[in-house]
Formats: sequence, C-alpha cells, structure tokens
Amino acid sequence: MRIHFPRAGRRTAGLAALVAAGTAVVLTGLGTTGAAVADAADEASAADWTMMVYAVGDTMSVPQLMVENLNEIAQLPDDPDVNVVVLLDLPEATDTDAPTSPVAGVGDFSTAKLLVLQDHQYHEVRDLGEVSMGRPDTLASFVAEAADRFPARHYGFTFFDHGGGNTGGYVDTGPPGTQALTVPLMRQGLISGMAQAGIDRFDVINQAACLMANYETVSALAPLSRWLAGSEEIMIDHPLAPASFPPMADGGDGEAVANGFVQGYVDLLDTIATSPGGQAYRDLVAMSVVDGDAVAGLDAAMQSFSQAAIAHMDEITTSLARARAQALEFVTGFPGTEGQSADLVDLGDFMKHLTDVPDDVAVARDAVSAAVDRAVTTQATGQGTQQATGINVYLPANPRFVNTDVLNDGTEPPGWRELVEAFVQSASSSQGSTGQGVQFVSQQAQVLQADASGIKIAGQLTDGTRANATSADTYVFTDFGGQEHALGIILPAYLDAGGPGQVQGVWNYALTALTDGKRVAPATAQYQAQSGGLLGIFFAQYTAPNGAVSDVGFRELLSSQGDIQSVSVVDASSGSSAGVSLEVGGTITPYVFMPSSGGYEPALSDQTVTVTNDLAVGFVKLPKSTRFDMGLVVQDAAGNSATAFTSGQVQ
Repeated sequence: MRIHFPRAGRRTAGLAALVAAGTAVVLTGLGTTGAAVADAADEASAADWTMMVYAVGDTMSVPQLMVENLNEIAQLPDDPDVNVVVLLDLPEATDTDAPTSPVAGVGDFSTAKLLVLQDHQYHEVRDLGEVSMGRPDTLASFVAEAADRFPARHYGFTFFDHGGGNTGGYVDTGPPGTQALTVPLMRQGLISGMAQAGIDRFDVINQAACLMANYETVSALAPLSRWLAGSEEIMIDHPLAPASFPPMADGGDGEAVANGFVQGYVDLLDTIATSPGGQAYRDLVAMSVVDGDAVAGLDAAMQSFSQAAIAHMDEITTSLARARAQALEFVTGFPGTEGQSADLVDLGDFMKHLTDVPDDVAVARDAVSAAVDRAVTTQATGQGTQQATGINVYLPANPRFVNTDVLNDGTEPPGWRELVEAFVQSASSSQGSTGQGVQFVSQQAQVLQADASGIKIAGQLTDGTRANATSADTYVFTDFGGQEHALGIILPAYLDAGGPGQVQGVWNYALTALTDGKRVAPATAQYQAQSGGLLGIFFAQYTAPNGAVSDVGFRELLSSQGDIQSVSVVDASSGSSAGVSLEVGGTITPYVFMPSSGGYEPALSDQTVTVTNDLAVGFVKLPKSTRFDMGLVVQDAAGNSATAFTSGQVQ
C-alpha cells in the first residue's frame, strides 16, 4: 500500500510555538465602519466596506505564500465601495524565508508598510519602518489609522499568519525583536484601536491562520465582531480566500463575508485535491463560521457546565479524561513530546463522548452541545474530521504537562479555566472514589492468535482498576533503522474487547515507511482512531538540494481497513505545523524513537530515501523471524500507565 503526495507548496499554519516577523501595511478596499464612524464621516466619502488585513509576514515559512495570496486578491475586480487595507511586514532579503515575488505595485521591501489596493496594485500609504506586529499597540494603531484614512459603513478584520489556538499567534520574529499576540493581547489591541476609530463592532473577523476556530479566541473576540470565521485545523497554501471579498462588493453582510472565507478555502482544497495526493489536505479541513451574538449563550452554558462538573469532580475525573482521549484532537503530540502538544480538542465532540456522569452534569453538558450548535452556523469538514463541531478548546491530555501561562494570563474564559484547573488537580492527586491507577492481572500479555497475517494479544485489568482506564494503545518494539529495540509503531488497543476489563491489540507485522521507488526507510509512527479512520503521524529530517536541513512531519489518514487514503507533509522544526515543499533531489531520513528515562528520544535512522517523483508513504512487512516485543499500554487520568507485554517473531 502506498500513496504519492504532491509538492506541498508554501502554506501557513501554526501550533503552540509560533513565528512571525516584520511589519507592513497594505490598504485595499474591504471593511465596515461602526455606527459612530458612519455618523461622523461624510456619507459621500465613506465606502460601504473597509477590510483590514493584519499580515504578519516577517516570519518562518509564510512570506512567499503571503505575497502570492495578496497578489491573488489584487486580481479581483475593483470596487470603489470596498477598501482593502493591509498592514504587511516582510523579512530582510537575506532571510531564507524572504519572498521571491514582489508585492504587486510596491515591489520588494523588508519594513512595515501601510498599503491600499487600487487598480489591481497595492499603493504605499506610508512606511512604518521596523515595528513589531506582535504588539497590541501596533495592532491598535493599524485599526485606528485604517479607519481614519478609509472610513466605511461596515468594517471587517483579518488576522493573517501562523496561529496556535488558545495560545494566540501572529508572532513577529523580525526587528526589533520577537513578540507574539496572545488572545488577551489580540483583544486588547482591537479594543484600543476600535475605541480610537469609533468602531462599535466589526461586522466580521476572519482568522487566516491555523487552529483559530478556538473557544478561547471566539469568547474573547465575539463582543467585538458580529461574525467570526476560522479553522480548527491547520491551514495551507493561500488561506486568505479571495472568495470572501466579492460579497462586500455585492452588498453582503458580515455573515456572507465569513461564509465566503470558509467556502473559498474549501474550494482551494478541492482544487488541490485533484492533484496526485492532494486529497490529504481536503480530508483534514475543519472550517467554521460563528455567530458572535450566540457566543454569550455558549459562555453561559460553559460556566454552568463547569460549575456542575467541578461539584462532582472527584467522581467524574476519569470520565472527563476518557472523553478527552476519545475526542477529535488537532495537531496531536507524540510519546516523549507531550509538553509540545497543542492539547486542542473539538469542544462539541468532547461533550458527546462525556458519559457516565451525574444527571446535573449531563444536563449541563447537553446545554453546551446545544449552545455550540447554535453558535456555529457554517461548517466544512473532511473525511478525517467528521467528528468536528466547529470550535476547538484547550484541555490537557496529561496533568503533568499543563500550559500554566494560558491558565494565568486571562486567556481561558473563567468557567473553563476553573474546570481545567480542577480537572488537572484532581487527576494529579487521585482517581476519585473509584480507586487509584490501572493495573494488569499479569504483566505478561496473552497471545490469542499468531500466524502469517499478524498477531493478536490480550491483557486483563484487575477488577479494581478497570474503571480508572482512560486510554489504551498497542506498542511494538523491534530492531530497525540501525537502532536496537526501537519503538516501531503505536496502534489503538481496545478496552473490554474480549470481555469486561480485557484489553486487546493487533498488529500485521508491518511498519510505516518511506520509499523512493528503490529504497525503503521505516519510521516510528503513531496512529489514533477517529470516526473517519486512523490518523497517523511520523517524523523525518529533510535535507533540501541546497543543503538546508529541517524536520518534517508526515500525517496520514487510513481507512478502517488500514489502507492509506491520503498523506500530508508539515513543518516540524518551528512548531508552526505549516505545510512544506519537498524538492526533487533532496533527501529524507526518518526518525526512530528510542525509550529513555523521560519517555522517548528521536534518533535518526541509518536509512535515507531521495525525494523523487516516486516518493511515497506505505507499509513494509518485517522479514520472517524478526524478533519483536508487543505490548498493551493503558493509562489513567493522572498519566500513570500499566503494561502487559509479550515477545515473538514474525511468521
């Protein structure tokens, strides 16, 4: 089984670690002026719309695609009633990520420029010099100046760069120094700028960045905008959809613009899907539009749910952890890298998996689900995101790895922050009234079946600890990639598969591997079950033809039968999760994960493949008689684990 994947192109995306830089402003026709501005402005001079685009382009992997995207927007028909205003910052020409294409009408630059779009070209309003777009005062000044220079009856705002969900994003890594906009700083900057401009409320706020269809972000910005649009997943290629601009010229409202933003991006992915392997990005789309007026109801429902859950925390900690493990997660972590995970799960899907709770918690849970349904008015999902409901939320998978910054800086809405803190404290200290930890009756797993097609094993949890189990996986260790007893693959295991408390795991003797048509290089891979199939990930070191070295991640979607349906490639060096291009002539060396005292450490394989037109991801069956250890790993809410292993040989 193999699938070819296309040249990934340049894309924007983001994770907890974000990068950004430079500052420049581009002004072009889309936006909405609040009532106060409309009253003050001369009706004859005020446009119908002004769209402000905050393009943080002095950052890793973004500049070229950002310039391409802005130039694409410049090709739209001109409309005197629509202003598009862009603040754009680009890196120095010597930067490895400097764009190779000029901004239409402006050319090459490396400072922050305020530009306006007219006659299919951007025109410089003024050069701001080197300013940090990761500062709220820069954001506020842009809003105020854009509204002052380009008044309108309706205003829209678009954030454009890397995003990280509840950690914010839009990190400027260029001069005068690296700074980022957390969610509270995004809100602070917008409020200050709106007050200066006399804007009561934006008609729409778009997030052309990864992971920003996020509850913490939506809760913070909904009072500032009637409609909000974004992505729960990563975004690639040209995330600022040109399709969101024509509705403004057609007299559309903020909802029409937000819907155009979502539909335009989906149309882009549909186009990419027609190329070999391009279906991967369409399979993982998770876009949504949120009604800003409905978010107050969602906040109230979340507050009530948190209060009910906290009151019963001792008895529902395991249920919460189990629901969290089963919910759709975005940009998942890897063994030994838990502290680097975004820890973002789909809010509605989490609530759907939360069972075995007291009646008052169940009522509050259902109220949250209903509130999510009311708030999310438009959705676009794919094969691998069928469980998505439109909004992700921060919930740590392991109480030992908690982002205390977002809990303490005002990022988390009060109710949800209190629930997360109570959950983490309870999970860390105990398993509630049901007992502590998980334990197998025997650490020796039982072989239920072993033949040439594969092996099935089982382990029995003790009666007193089965209720504490929150997740189960199958681990396989073997020799490959020049490493002894390396972690080969992690697959789902199944609780209660052969009876109460019995855990089962299966494996077909195959490892995930890269091939260039001549050589094969296996990698350590992890797979998680979702409604659309299995989502997998493995990592490798990529060396470009020019010698530049970076880490990349391969994300796979498998059918329920285990066939690879699509593969995407993302950046794993900067923490941005941006899509990357693999150039013919480069090389890829997979990472093999080795057990260590702290979990697992990556080691480079001694096997390398070349990037050719035949580059593919597939599975390679280990040779007969290859020895392996296979085991079941079950965790509780506290992150404690129990194991049952057996040794064998490939038949």
